[in-house]
Amino acid sequence: MKLANVITFSLATQALFDANKPALVIFNPLLGGTFESLTWTGQMGAVSNMFSTGNLIKLNAGDTKTRNTFMRNLRPILKNLEFKIDICIANGTITDSLSSFGLAALRESINKYAISDFHLAYISLMGRIAAGGNTAALNTAGFLTANITSIKTNHDGAWNMSTTKIDLSLSIKSLSQSNQIIVNTLMATNMQVIKSMHAYAESISNAGLIKMTTKVAILSSVVPTPAKKPRNRHIAENTSICYQQNPVARDKMQFTLMTNGAEAFICRMPTKTGTCGLGIPLVYNEMTELKKADVPGTGDNIIITNNGSAKMVVKVFVVKG
Repeated sequence: MKLANVITFSLATQALFDANKPALVIFNPLLGGTFESLTWTGQMGAVSNMFSTGNLIKLNAGDTKTRNTFMRNLRPILKNLEFKIDICIANGTITDSLSSFGLAALRESINKYAISDFHLAYISLMGRIAAGGNTAALNTAGFLTANITSIKTNHDGAWNMSTTKIDLSLSIKSLSQSNQIIVNTLMATNMQVIKSMHAYAESISNAGLIKMTTKVAILSSVVPTPAKKPRNRHIAENTSICYQQNPVARDKMQFTLMTNGAEAFICRMPTKTGTCGLGIPLVYNEMTELKKADVPGTGDNIIITNNGSAKMVVKVFVVKG
């Protein structure tokens, strides 16, 4: 896991715990008492302090006022952003939940002038804005590139008063051994809570909660999924590759021949091996879009054949139906 996601992952786990806390404490009494208020929150605080490295400049009154002004400048921008996210969710152009953008955590860090939490919440927010088609959707709703730039400008104005920063794009393993212990202790507590929540969900046969109470599910709620990009498939002369097995009927497969003079064909076959005797030819530098039913042949394996005398490259992509 990347360092930038540790705190947001922990906060997402805590939010799920708090939503079910009374029943969970009865199910696992070890999660009651001062577990959350002292142990768990204390571990989150230790990680947050470690990420700021304790090396913030000792600011004089004037510098503190300037830094705090940068942070407060985000309040009206975030209000505008929240309104536009709601619009996009309502019209279906954004499928993420409002809470996944982490606006509450960012506002809380501004209220407390907690610079390290501010930085972590900012990273989470910008990652969610950049996820999938969210930026384009927000632009259409009126939250423009200039607004996004303003978030970055004010964040940088405050954060750049830190003398030393850990590279939060790196993984936990990049830390020193002592700092790894601090982070791993928090992650172990997170997993203790997640396993308890998952066991509780199974005990009451709550299918929805079962799906939510896994590390993968919680992490996916706070970490944007990178948009899929076309891939280049390299195919040697007079050979074939199996591009896909059991393609979804409603999905659209896109093929673009990138090698001038090559002879490429697409077909369907019942096995992963074989050569397209008859198929759809690809045209150099022109995209061919096909659904499974459009591809000639039989079977559930999509084959790309190179009938030429040299290696060729075909750019491939799937558009979900």
